[in-house]
Amino acid sequence: MTLLRLTFYDLRFMNHSQTCIMNPDFRIEFQPQLIEEAVARVMTNHPETSLFWRKREQLYENTDGESREAAFQNFYEAWFTRLGLLAPLRQIFELWPILTAATSRCLLIRARGKKHLGAELYITAEEPGTTARERRTIVAQLTPELLAQPPLFLEFLRHEFLHLVDMLDPHFGYEPNFPKSEAGPAYDHFLQSRYTVLWDVTIDGRLHQRGWLPPAAREKHFANFKRAFQGADEKLAKTFAYFFDQNSHTHRELVEFAQYPEKWLAAETFEASSKGRCAICHFPTFQLIDPSKLDSELIAKIREHYPDWNIAQLICRQCADLYEARIS
Repeated sequence: MTLLRLTFYDLRFMNHSQTCIMNPDFRIEFQPQLIEEAVARVMTNHPETSLFWRKREQLYENTDGESREAAFQNFYEAWFTRLGLLAPLRQIFELWPILTAATSRCLLIRARGKKHLGAELYITAEEPGTTARERRTIVAQLTPELLAQPPLFLEFLRHEFLHLVDMLDPHFGYEPNFPKSEAGPAYDHFLQSRYTVLWDVTIDGRLHQRGWLPPAAREKHFANFKRAFQGADEKLAKTFAYFFDQNSHTHRELVEFAQYPEKWLAAETFEASSKGRCAICHFPTFQLIDPSKLDSELIAKIREHYPDWNIAQLICRQCADLYEARIS
């Protein structure tokens, strides 16, 4: 999930079909190719495979031209629903009604690959006579492989769409523009990365409380939390538990923690007894390391965001671990 999700965007170019569900004025729309490939994957090993291919062949016999194209589109949409491939999305919308109450449609489009999987909230430019809801669209980038596996699709939707729930929830108070710092764009990017780590902790924490994630999820997120933030072990564990085990967090709270974690994590004698400040995050630390001993790929990754940084400037272990996680 990226931080800056609210984007003004013209979605009229999309080639999609549509079907209405639940609220009569809320639409699910999708690219035909995505649906066709997902259905075809399921039908490679399905009790109704013979029926499917027989019905499909009949379309060639009974249609032609433009009517054939429309017939095939309707055919795949019908089987998409029949196979229950739309059920996970319906379940998510029933679970979190704000998704359909605050947006007007959901687009399912084919992702170019696994690394492009995700869900975003787009807002079109304001026009006279349009409401905020009408201008909001959920766009989910999916692969046919994911769609063809309802349990995995549901797991994906829970994590991705809970971010969207936060963005639409007035209590969370999401703001798309992260506050700028005096340290410049590179440092702003660093803070946004820490915000993303923290937001994911609160997202999966809520899913974990519902029993939708395995126990190992907590350990995974705690490891990411320790890479992004530094402090005494006891305070790290206590602060992580606050964000992972409790609800009702707000965007402002997460931003403030990403900017000033030392207010929560630093012991009273932390700065006095630290070895110095990290050249990247600028926070006092006990674990300054020599960058010349780091892997060249890791050094290059850091320089992508901090071009003025050089290996003579010491950095903390947490910053090194954070960038190492991005290339692993």
